[in-house]
Order: sequence, then structure tokens, then C-alpha cells
Amino acid sequence: MVFGNYEFFKKKKNQIKNQRIYGKILNNIILNDQEKGSNKEIHHIEIFVPNKIEYLPGDSIGIFPENSCNEVDHLIEYIKENKKEELKKYKYEEKNKIFNLFKKNLNIFYLSENFLNKYSFLSEKKNIDLNHKWKLIDLLKKFPIKNKYSLKDLIKIMDPIKPRLYSISSSPIAHGNIIHITVSRHRFKLNKETIYGHCSDFLSKLKMGDELSFFIYKNPFFKLPKLNKDIILIGPGTGIAPFRSFLYEREARKATGKNWLFFGDQYSNTDFLYQTEIKNWKKKGILHYVSLSFSRDQEKKIYVQNKIWENRIEFFDWIKNGAYVYICGNRIPMSLDVEKMICRVIEKVGKCDSKFFIKKMKKEGRYLKDVY
Repeated sequence: MVFGNYEFFKKKKNQIKNQRIYGKILNNIILNDQEKGSNKEIHHIEIFVPNKIEYLPGDSIGIFPENSCNEVDHLIEYIKENKKEELKKYKYEEKNKIFNLFKKNLNIFYLSENFLNKYSFLSEKKNIDLNHKWKLIDLLKKFPIKNKYSLKDLIKIMDPIKPRLYSISSSPIAHGNIIHITVSRHRFKLNKETIYGHCSDFLSKLKMGDELSFFIYKNPFFKLPKLNKDIILIGPGTGIAPFRSFLYEREARKATGKNWLFFGDQYSNTDFLYQTEIKNWKKKGILHYVSLSFSRDQEKKIYVQNKIWENRIEFFDWIKNGAYVYICGNRIPMSLDVEKMICRVIEKVGKCDSKFFIKKMKKEGRYLKDVY
């Protein structure tokens, strides 16, 4: 028996079958010093792949997170109580297929408005709050399915789990068959309950030896220039991820171009991601400049854009002479604030039209952003 979207998932998996990469977790460590009071949880995850991995610095990996066994068990228990007669018809293999669909393929958290609208036709009640962040189990309990509709009808309208993209923080030359990612375990409050981001929570719980499958997402618009070109890297927080890849690559290839890193976070003693590596690159001359901004180390908050202004003479000199600018991290407000500051530097120091200047940089491929 085929359960609703099962054929869709099968087709989708077949489409990326040749791209799917299977690896094992080698390492999963928290980069923040939580014992000293950091309120962040950023994981450095290393994945070993037995075969050669083809990617370039600037690329990402796509991960389909799985739903937790506990959540799926609660869901299946509820379905057993309410669809006993229907489940009696299914063989063991079919029941197992249902479990795997809910665990690996179907979205059961933060249900979409599109799904909720479809679900309202199956439910005994119609007044579903579309603005509420629904879990499937909570929706089923509050808005039960009419008896005339089956589990198959429910599965047919459900959304698939969407992949999440994470910037690769390793270099294919420096790290060989081991791929690194830098993951912030996202958390927020919902109805007074602490909720974790689906994929980041899934990744944070992976242990050494656990298997993980992913695909490489090519990003042709965020690539390193020629080895003799200067680069400016602006990446606070987990925005450092692709720049770690860039710097390992430039070091391995013995690039002659200069490298300038702008990095920032909340506190220097708890949130200085990849501190040892950054200091070593500076000591070895791989990093020509390092401009750090830890916003809460002092009363007045200092961000990466403030450091750009502080170094405005040198910054403009670099971009005037052909340096490539890369920005990675949150689109709002970080990337917008950084761009405003770069425009200010161009206008005040360079006495140029900033819109024309940046437009020219973009045309030359020297102004690149990977923001989310």
C-alpha cells in the first residue's frame, strides 16, 4: 500500500540519489564557553566521508533533519488510539513505513498555512488559528479528523521536511575527506516553552559514529578570487564558517593576496569562535589584519561595522586597489548595517558616489554576500 506522498518522497530521493553523500560524525563540540556564562550554543561538527568529496570553499551542505523518535512515538500512539480500525488492516511492514514517513520525510513541526488550510477540510472543527505555530500532535488533539477520513488522507496533504543549508567551514585541500560545518542551535520561546530549531537541534544531538546523509549545494556566486588578490572577510557569529574554509584554502594554496578578517560576537571570553586558529593565522601572516568586535565586552555596543569605520582609511585603500569584499551572516540587520557603513566609508573617505562604486564592484565580482 502506498501512503499518500510516499511516491513523491521516493521520486525526490531518486532525483538527488547521485548527489547524496553518506558520512559519519567524527566530532561534535560546542565552541562557546558555557561554563563562563555564554548563552549561545554553536557546534563545530566534523563529518568523515569514505569517498572523495567534490566541493569548493563557499559551498554549503543540505541536510534533511529527522524528527525525534519521542515525538514520532507520541504521534503514533495518538493515531493508534484514534484510528484503531484502520491500523488493524495494515501489515507490520506498512506500519513500519508509516513510522519512517513521520520520522524521516514528513514535516510535523511549525505546520505551514497551506497545510492548515487543507487540513481544515478533514477536521471536525474549522476555526484553526493560522498564526499559531502548530505541532501536528497538538493539531490532531484540538482539531480531530472526521471519521470518514483516513490516515492516508492526512499523509497525502502533508508537507515534506525541507532541507536546511549550512556553509561548509572546511577546505577540500586542507581537510581531505572530512567536511566541517558550524551550527548555531537556534532556540526561542513559544507559549512559554523553549523551542529549538528543527535542523540545528537534530545536528546538535549527533554523536561520534552517528551516520548522516547530505548533499553539496554549489554556490557559484560566493567564490575565492585568484591567489594574488586581496580579500576582506566580514562574518560575525556563524558567518565565520565559509571564511574559515577560505583561509584554510588560501593557506594550503600559498596565496599571495592579503586577507583581512572582521569578526564579532557577544563576549570575547566565551564567544570567540575558532580563536586559536584565527590567532595562528595572524601569527603566521596568513591574516594581514584581524578586526574584532565583541559587542557586550563594554558598556557601548561595538559591532563589525564600527570596526570598518575605525579602519576606514585602510579599508577604502584596499577596496580602491581591487580587494574583494565578502559578507556572511544575518541579512537583517547585520548585512544591511555593514553595507551602509561601507557606503559611508566610500563617500566620506573616497569622496565617491557609493552606489556607483559598489555597483562597479559587483560588476567586477568583487562584492559578494551570502546572507540569510
